[in-house]
Amino acid sequence: MLKADNGTLMAQLRTGRGLERWVERHLRILMLAPTVLILLTLTIFPSVYMFYAAVHKISPNPDLPWEFVGSGNFARLLSDGQFHVALRNTIIFTVLAVTAEFLLGLGLALLLDKYIRRLTFLKTVLMIPMMLPPIAVAITWKIIYEPQFGVLNEIMFRLGLPLQAWAGDANLAMFSIIVADVWQWTPFIFLLMLAGLASLPVEPYEAAALDGASSWRQFWDLTLPFLKPVIAIALLLRVMDALRLFDLVFILTGGGPADRTKVLSLYVYQVAYRFADTGYAAAISLFVLFATIILSTWFMKRMRLAE
Repeated sequence: MLKADNGTLMAQLRTGRGLERWVERHLRILMLAPTVLILLTLTIFPSVYMFYAAVHKISPNPDLPWEFVGSGNFARLLSDGQFHVALRNTIIFTVLAVTAEFLLGLGLALLLDKYIRRLTFLKTVLMIPMMLPPIAVAITWKIIYEPQFGVLNEIMFRLGLPLQAWAGDANLAMFSIIVADVWQWTPFIFLLMLAGLASLPVEPYEAAALDGASSWRQFWDLTLPFLKPVIAIALLLRVMDALRLFDLVFILTGGGPADRTKVLSLYVYQVAYRFADTGYAAAISLFVLFATIILSTWFMKRMRLAE
């Protein structure tokens, strides 16, 4: 009886040691598994649902079955005038806003890196807009643009200039949204450019200075080529983010006036919740997704070829 108990005890010990060794070998996988499962659940289900909804006509009445339409929702994109307006506005906003943010961010980074490198407090202040929630930024600029009591029109009044409707003017609405977006996201470009400048080697600049190269020539021949990878990442991230602009437009203009600021994300929202056409909204979302993927792939290939 004692021998049997000892044999059982040894078997349990061997099993425990084997389990312990297995846990040690797979500890990293076990630690990551819960997070990976949660992320997959939160990512895969909405993606599958969106693909499935994009090929169906979904009635707002939950008692009615979904009607399979195949590529019908995607074919509607070709003849939908409102979609074409939203696409044009999105492209205009993305090009103008990202260009302005890049030029300002790079300029500020060059200025602070060369002349006021030690003023850490100033760098922190410049990054504050980027750390604010987008909804807070939108409400702040809505107050600034307020026609009667806004700060901007108060300044215009004191300077003797005509007051403007800003976000309510068809000719100024897109410009107003671009200004607000540039104010918020220029610090992002500035931060990446400043980090890139801090990592540049010193030796090529010393050699160029000895050869008599001007600061402008050093910028074009050394700084820009060295910063190309950082510039590519910064522009790619900002373009991808600009294509899904929603908060500023929704709060400042609501897509108006006269659809001058209606962008794709806002149009998806209107189609899904105002017109209750979930299938078509899913098709527009997939179009934006595939367009972003294609643009990103093309951009990265161009950057590799340029190198």
